Amino acid sequence: MSGTRFLLWLVVLVAAVASGIQVALSAHQARSLHTQLEAAQKSQDDALAVQSRLLVERSALAAYQNVERTAQNELKMQFPRRVKRVEL
Repeated sequence: MSGTRFLLWLVVLVAAVASGIQVALSAHQARSLHTQLEAAQKSQDDALAVQSRLLVERSALAAYQNVERTAQNELKMQFPRRVKRVEL
């Protein structure tokens, strides 16, 4: 009986150690995944900030005064000298 009892305790001990190792590995994996999630969220926040800045820049570039200035300076467009008013 003592040999069977010893074997039983040995199996329980091995199972407890294996369970402890598995818990430690699971905790490590959870911390690692959480770190990856935080990095992905930071990357997303940075991308959203860039997008917001680009939208503001696009709005500023599309402003009427800027379009008019670009038309005159870069495209050499001019407002006609004689403009006739037509009334219906």
